[in-house]
Amino acid sequence: MERFTEEDISDWCCRKGKDPKKCLGIGGNFTEFSDEEIIERLTKLYGVFRPKIVDKWIGGLGRIAALLIETVRELDAEVIPSVVVASEETGRRWSIMWPNTQDKEATSAPISVSLPSNPNRGEESGEGGDAHNSTANASDNNRFEAVMDRVVTQLERWHYEGSYRRLQIFSGIAPVPVGEETYEAWKEAAVQQTEEWQCPDRIKIQRVVESLRGPAMGIIQAARRSNPNATLETYFESLDYAYRTLEDVGDLTSRLHHTFQESGEKLSAFLIRLDKLLYKIVDKGGIDKEDVDKSRMKQLLRGASTMDPVAQKLRCSGVREPSPTFNELLKEIKQEEVLIDMREKVVKKVKVVLPVAESNTFVDKILKMMDEQKKKLNSLLQRKTLAPRFLHKGLLVIII
Repeated sequence: MERFTEEDISDWCCRKGKDPKKCLGIGGNFTEFSDEEIIERLTKLYGVFRPKIVDKWIGGLGRIAALLIETVRELDAEVIPSVVVASEETGRRWSIMWPNTQDKEATSAPISVSLPSNPNRGEESGEGGDAHNSTANASDNNRFEAVMDRVVTQLERWHYEGSYRRLQIFSGIAPVPVGEETYEAWKEAAVQQTEEWQCPDRIKIQRVVESLRGPAMGIIQAARRSNPNATLETYFESLDYAYRTLEDVGDLTSRLHHTFQESGEKLSAFLIRLDKLLYKIVDKGGIDKEDVDKSRMKQLLRGASTMDPVAQKLRCSGVREPSPTFNELLKEIKQEEVLIDMREKVVKKVKVVLPVAESNTFVDKILKMMDEQKKKLNSLLQRKTLAPRFLHKGLLVIII
């Protein structure tokens, strides 16, 4: 039995004329997998870009025991795991083996996998047994240190992957398909999560790109071709040009000054809408972050409705120094809105109820007055009916 070391992988790369920084070895059992399935599983690894199989190592049992993989970009051992799950059903795994490069430390020379011996290699002589044992002990120590380094690296990787939550899909198709996000909603979530992810920038780029589809993915691919070293900010900027209305600082400032509370809109909702516009101006460099709270409070009092009771209370409280933050202001407004809603609910439940005795007396009086008026009306109608007019011997006689 023979074990692959970093030097073995490096020699393998040299024999094939490949750059060791763009290559890695994989050891394990590949009998149940085709080349396409192997490439598909490797493509899902972080930091592996368009891999292809360069060569195969045939072990002593006549089966493939190791593969030499080449990618289009340089590989980073801190990002790529040391073990690949080949099959979740059977639990079969492949081990990653790295070549020896100048960028890697001497202690990171792991012996990742045990392989059948190559028949082309000769047997070592039995002379110098003590020297061989000391060399074997040093090799075991290096191997143990390398394994511990890999374990620490994997734990760090699990640490920043534990809080990873995939972004919603954005394709840039209009109208927005079911299950996808608008660009504004997608961009806000993407910016927020990229600030929270504790991982290298290349991983952040990969996580953002994997949420794009269709035309949006085409824009990112074009930006990548024009600048292979493009940053995440460059990708966001390209998407802004394509899917966001381009407004300069003057236009955004004018919108801010003409943003008012709408009819039926709560002051808390107006505050949130105002804050989004305010930070667009901050991103454009129109307002310093130190002046955000002051500008927010000023436009809130200016744009709030004069009939809003919460705004009236804020105006009566006068100018506060320093200006409250967004959280403080939102908390204060929400508390006032809750109190007002509770008062309105109590007022709606209150009904004017008269005492039973007074109610009956009042109704009786009304009914009695109506009866008297009815009697008078009937009396007048009867008199009019019994008063005919006629002439008798030249005299006008009126019988009443």
